[in-house]
Amino acid sequence: MKKFFCSTLSAALLATLALTGCGNMEAADPTVDMSIRQITSESSASATEMLTEARSAVVGISVSLSDGYAIGSGVAITDGGLIITNNHVVEGGRGITLYYADKTTGTGKVLWTDPGLDLAVVRSSRQIPYLDTFTSPLEIGEEVYALGTPLTLEFKHTVTHGIVSAINRTLEVDSSAGPSFLQSLIQHDAPINPGNSGGPLINARGQVVGINTLKATEGEGIGFAVPIEIGKIVVEQLKADYDYDTPYAGVFGFDSDIARVHGENFNGEGVYVVSVDGPAVKSGIQKGDLVTKFGDFEVKDLLSLRKAILSYKAGDSVHIKFTRAGKAQEGLVTLQ
Repeated sequence: MKKFFCSTLSAALLATLALTGCGNMEAADPTVDMSIRQITSESSASATEMLTEARSAVVGISVSLSDGYAIGSGVAITDGGLIITNNHVVEGGRGITLYYADKTTGTGKVLWTDPGLDLAVVRSSRQIPYLDTFTSPLEIGEEVYALGTPLTLEFKHTVTHGIVSAINRTLEVDSSAGPSFLQSLIQHDAPINPGNSGGPLINARGQVVGINTLKATEGEGIGFAVPIEIGKIVVEQLKADYDYDTPYAGVFGFDSDIARVHGENFNGEGVYVVSVDGPAVKSGIQKGDLVTKFGDFEVKDLLSLRKAILSYKAGDSVHIKFTRAGKAQEGLVTLQ
């Protein structure tokens, strides 16, 4: 996300922004097909055509803040005008302007946010084309493209190219609530910059595989995206009910692989519990346990646990299986 504090800009920077489109108005482009449809690889004969099509499902985002405004990106993966972006793009915003591929603008309203995942869903005042998603495991070396709004609105709908460098990365980040961890991230080397936040990472077939969230500031070609799985589940829930409440289990933890790195010793896949809160306290689960199943879903890592929780509704009582000191145990969690 790129923040501009317009009230304190120097004369030189004001002149630069005047040239680079700080909120400039443009005439609509009638050559861009904005008809409501799912954009698929079958409709494109080449990478160039695929990317031209894909850009129509991507938006630039300008968020009004108390001390200026922020620039970010977003993407539609369903009809109904639902746009996925990052939480840190819209957090604290007083108004949202969306910039479409045909150079028209609209407004956005935040429907859902999750700071822990750094994801948010915004409802657009206008429906736009949407992209398919790909939720199977990615391959190292697979080609990917990043679409977004690096630096300023002048550069909205920019496309960059790279490969998947690694998967299942975990990063410690600073947030408004203090240090936290982003897990199950996709690492890639497609160039991204402030303002690409919230924009899609897509594969060579034009399917969204992740939402770009941050990059390493002390190196080149090290960007990270949140896998699209969580966003897809939330969007489907919101499409059915705009008043959807995110179910809360109160289990916080790390992938078992990450926990081993930190010296925890156990066998098998699952989520190592770091702390419990709210509904999880009554289930009997404790710090140091390894969650292996949630309801009908096997838990192999934190991503699979989050997907499992989101598949239920607030108020549901769900059986949770875990191991403690190598012994299998079970509890009941009533989601809030």
